[in-house]
Amino acid sequence: MQKLSLPQHHKDGTGGSKTVPLTGIASQRVSCKTCIPGDKTSPTQAPTDMFVLVLDGQIDISLGGTPLGGETIRFVAGDYIVIPANMTHSLACMETARLLIFE
Repeated sequence: MQKLSLPQHHKDGTGGSKTVPLTGIASQRVSCKTCIPGDKTSPTQAPTDMFVLVLDGQIDISLGGTPLGGETIRFVAGDYIVIPANMTHSLACMETARLLIFE
């Protein structure tokens, strides 16, 4: 057995954005993503359901299209969402945030 820890990040936003794969389970991927304020992703889709847990910070998740054409919800530490396969989604980081993503 091996004890593992999540990667460190800087709460002051100086750590930069990064995604670190943690493990793959039966063709699934578990990642820890660190975002800094102002980071945004383009609308995208995933071929499988995605589980996203906010570990630290705040992030806006838009579902069903662009922020102007879909629903945008603010997530804070402890909040999570399951994004169905093939649903268009995007992220906008409000403050330095860490996400645990299982896809």
